[in-house]
Amino acid sequence: MTRGGGRVEAGRVIARRGRTGTPFHAFARLVRPGAVLALVATCASCGMHAPGAVKALPPPNSGIMRRPPATTPIAPPTLPAPPAAIARAIAVAEDQRRYADGELKTLLGHASPTVRARAALAVGRLQDSTTVPDVVSLLGDANPAVRREAVFALGQIAHRSARGPLELKLKDSDEETVELAIEALGKLGDKSAGAPIASFLKSGTPAQRREAAVALWRLADSTALPALLAAHADPDPDVRWRVLYALEKIVAPQRVVLVVALHLNDPEWTTRAYAARTIGRQKSTRGTAYLLGTLRDAETPVVVNAIRALQMIADSTTRGVGLALARSLAHQDPYVRVTAATALADRFAWSAIDSAGRAAALDSVRAHLDDGDAATRGACARVLLGHGTRADRGRVGQMLARDSSIYTRTAVIAAWPAGDAAPLRERLEQPTPLFERMSAADRLGELKERSATRRLRAGLADTSALFVASCSGALAALGDTASVPALARAWADRARDADADARNAIRDALRELAGPAFADSLEKKNPARNAQPASYPPDFAEPPRAKGAVLHTTAGDIEWVFYRDEAPQTVKNFIRLAERGYFNGLAVHRVVPNFVVQDGDPTGTGSGGPGYTIRCEYNRLRYEPGMVGMALSGKDTGGSQWFITHSPQPHLNGRYTIFARVVRGMEVVSRIVQGDRVTKVEIQK
Repeated sequence: MTRGGGRVEAGRVIARRGRTGTPFHAFARLVRPGAVLALVATCASCGMHAPGAVKALPPPNSGIMRRPPATTPIAPPTLPAPPAAIARAIAVAEDQRRYADGELKTLLGHASPTVRARAALAVGRLQDSTTVPDVVSLLGDANPAVRREAVFALGQIAHRSARGPLELKLKDSDEETVELAIEALGKLGDKSAGAPIASFLKSGTPAQRREAAVALWRLADSTALPALLAAHADPDPDVRWRVLYALEKIVAPQRVVLVVALHLNDPEWTTRAYAARTIGRQKSTRGTAYLLGTLRDAETPVVVNAIRALQMIADSTTRGVGLALARSLAHQDPYVRVTAATALADRFAWSAIDSAGRAAALDSVRAHLDDGDAATRGACARVLLGHGTRADRGRVGQMLARDSSIYTRTAVIAAWPAGDAAPLRERLEQPTPLFERMSAADRLGELKERSATRRLRAGLADTSALFVASCSGALAALGDTASVPALARAWADRARDADADARNAIRDALRELAGPAFADSLEKKNPARNAQPASYPPDFAEPPRAKGAVLHTTAGDIEWVFYRDEAPQTVKNFIRLAERGYFNGLAVHRVVPNFVVQDGDPTGTGSGGPGYTIRCEYNRLRYEPGMVGMALSGKDTGGSQWFITHSPQPHLNGRYTIFARVVRGMEVVSRIVQGDRVTKVEIQK
């Protein structure tokens, strides 16, 4: 995921800074009531309810999770730890990303299955395609635990040469190995595996059917459409929503929308939420009527996904859509309000609305410039900058000086229109808060505002590496080749200690202005600093003793337990930072409704960190609701930013280190908004 603050994004990768772009851009035409009735009659045998039933609005603070998830994620069973010396050798080789010396290769053939399995896990984390033959040799291991780790490793390496050996594992005697083989084949991205995977939707165990649906999502194989449609009414709710999830990748609205719409009244909210999402990703006006009805669903995640789906379809011909979005601004849950305001910023929402409706909608937006939620205020400001009057623009401009939240102010800056760059140029200067300075530089670059070139060049010598990075990106957008010498000096002076986002931005600007060869040569001379020690302690491989943590926040307490065996170095890093008070007082800089809440950035910008990076510890845990993961800006760029998932996010599995799970306080996670703070973190020994 972007590790970002500012504008709301959904369903994206968890990276560090995500202030630009919305994930959905479209909308749909109303389906005639007769067509709805015909659909219900046609599909009555599915056992689903007809779409369109009205549900009451949720009570205040109903939250994302009103019941436990259908499946409770637990740590996969593990073999006993290898002997201490060997465990340390594997952990050190993994941390050093070292394979060519042959140590890990030798341990793949060790007499002990415990050692072989742990070595396979380490090799998978390297993600080095040259290791595939060595890992494939373990697929026939007599011990199922070794086979599981080998299959998982091949999925992480994701080289297509492993497809044949992995397909043979679809017939393994161990059910978990089969499940992992299905997952791994999906990660390889070779559509030739689509047919054998799809066969499990009909004949597999519930766990295998779940994995098959997600694997088909990854493959996006249109030939799997008949098998997915046949499986849409699976009796297992955790299979049903995954099947709908897979269908979003196959754009065939004439065949998909009406079937998926049946699930907008599914008894499970997760299924309803994914149904709305899939209808949106079909980008067909066939789905508009269903989605408008779904805005009355009792569960916040379903309404959020319905609004985003309407935004993705972006139907500019259907009357009533803009007004329906404006009415959603009155919802009691801020997650719905900010999502509705984000959609209202798009042109489609105003295309089929008459003058009276437009006036009413704008009045609603204006009223929410005083919303209690900072992100909603910022999103409403963006609406008025794009669709309001001159007076609206003046009022929004006053928010730059008067609004109490930096997240509202930066949202205004990020949407500031062309033609009046003075407020942006002024905010490049200290003592303007860092995040506002960064946002102003970013926006000036987007607007290609050449009047700011001199100030942006001066910013390359700033004391903040993050501001240097924003100025670098803006100068690259302006095509300012004259700034290359100053960019090169900035890289030499700052890049080694800069956080990943800053380092990447400066490097990318150099690539754009001076060419990849020049930028790559500078990167080799000044490599990134990470947490790899000069020497490793004797207990380096041992899991930490602490069991978990309690986060005291302004929204309430959250308690999580650590996955000490699955991600020991990540857990140790979090404990070290927490025990020195690093997280105390930090703002929750990113909240994406029905996706994640994110914290751990001392700058509050979404681009900050501890000044070093740690290795990824990919594991077989799954991103179910309440899982805690490390945010990244690329492989092995974690540091201090972490996130908690609101809902299942299978696209994150195996891509971001899971190191903890919330066991108390999911209702708090579900009401946290941007700008809430972690007041203190207590480590539980």
